[in-house]
Amino acid sequence: MKSPDTASPSLPDVARLRPRQQMAMECALCARPLGASGRVLGEVRHRGQLFQLWVCLLGCQGGASAGRY
Repeated sequence: MKSPDTASPSLPDVARLRPRQQMAMECALCARPLGASGRVLGEVRHRGQLFQLWVCLLGCQGGASAGRY
């Protein structure tokens, strides 16, 4: 059994994300617009629906704007 990677950030609660973050238009961690760049942080299920959470490709603030959730 593979142990979880402690270096990767935990996935945010989808219910607390803004709609633009849920739709991968903004970073799921810092809420900056992604534009044509980004990377998949992970997949989560919320209310039976599968969401791919996207984050900044480079230089993500990693929750510096956590109050915006």
